[in-house]
Amino acid sequence: MPQMPHQERSLKAQLAFNTTAQVVARGVSAFTTFVITLFVARRFGADGFGDFVKITTYVTFFYLLADFGFNAFFLQRKDQWEDLLSLRLLASGILVLVACAVLFIFPQGSTQGYTSLVRTGIILFTPSIVFQALTTTGNALFQKYLRYDLSTIAVIAGSLISLVLVGIITAAPFTSQSVLYATSALLVGGAVTAGVALSLTRTLERVAHSTLSFSRLWALFYASIPLGLTLLFNLVYFRIDSIILTVTRSTAEVGVYGLAYKVFELPLILPTFFMNSLYPVLLVQSRDVFKKTIRISTVVLFFSSLVVAGGLWVCAPLVTIIKTDFHASISALRVLSLGLPFFFLSSLTMWILIAQKKQKILVGIYGVSMIINICLNYFLIPTHGYMAAAWITVASEALVLCMSGAIVIYLLRKNI
Repeated sequence: MPQMPHQERSLKAQLAFNTTAQVVARGVSAFTTFVITLFVARRFGADGFGDFVKITTYVTFFYLLADFGFNAFFLQRKDQWEDLLSLRLLASGILVLVACAVLFIFPQGSTQGYTSLVRTGIILFTPSIVFQALTTTGNALFQKYLRYDLSTIAVIAGSLISLVLVGIITAAPFTSQSVLYATSALLVGGAVTAGVALSLTRTLERVAHSTLSFSRLWALFYASIPLGLTLLFNLVYFRIDSIILTVTRSTAEVGVYGLAYKVFELPLILPTFFMNSLYPVLLVQSRDVFKKTIRISTVVLFFSSLVVAGGLWVCAPLVTIIKTDFHASISALRVLSLGLPFFFLSSLTMWILIAQKKQKILVGIYGVSMIINICLNYFLIPTHGYMAAAWITVASEALVLCMSGAIVIYLLRKNI
């Protein structure tokens, strides 16, 4: 018993250190993302920025598929890191081919939708799926050893490279290919981040050079299927609005909503960082400490979400500093800010269920939400545009929180 206060301080210190490291990384990443957005939006206008958003949104759609929740089960099962790396390389390579193949299903537009320029940019940017997968794989070791400071170094290196390259590109005279050059700059930055992350993993573990075993890879993949499907459903309802906007509305409207969404996404990484640090701890705590940790985390996430949402609402008009083309982004950003409490708390409930090995429940929750979200977007976006997309995003996450929160409360009361 005398050791408990020291253990609590140690736990708090670890959480604070790793959360701070991630916040620093995200701070630099958020700043560079904002400046890149500023450069591209001001230089290319709503239409050019809309094309940029189409390219990056389409490709990043596949990032979470490459993730597929493998890291969580790597930590639970204590698999060899080399198996995780091999599985990620295989999965991301397949996804690059899938991304290119699926692109040809969408109709090709001449002035809106997936134009020839946008298709070229997407194909050019697809290797970033592999780079993102490698970075995520490196983060598995950083999370295992609670060394997110190493991840911070990798993120900062790649972000700064992208910023410098985009700055050079947008300073040059604008041409029809400028959007492709800006996209290539992000690709180079992603490659740098992945390379630095993988090199830093060697400071934590030596490469085992174990024989590649497809049975071990299949075991890790099979265990990840419930969480992978959850992330897939979450990804679809999180991104489907942008795709429907691209197909049914003007490129300028895609740019307007895309800017609002870019700003909205920045604070969403805060609960992710918090849960990245908390998740390994939840796996080893006693039941009483587990409940206490959840109560404290709920309060922290809820009140921090209110502060961030209030700040986002007040500061929304600042988007017009970029260019007057984006005045319409203010209303969309304010609507999206209303959903921040739902997003912050649903991150906690999701990882509580994962820690309790209730992934199959999550599949049902996010599956239902995805179906409702797709239906609403399909019927409302063509007639009501980006404002419908913003309200549907908020409503969908509120539904997820209601369902997952009710189940978490039930499990905690039953001591399951």
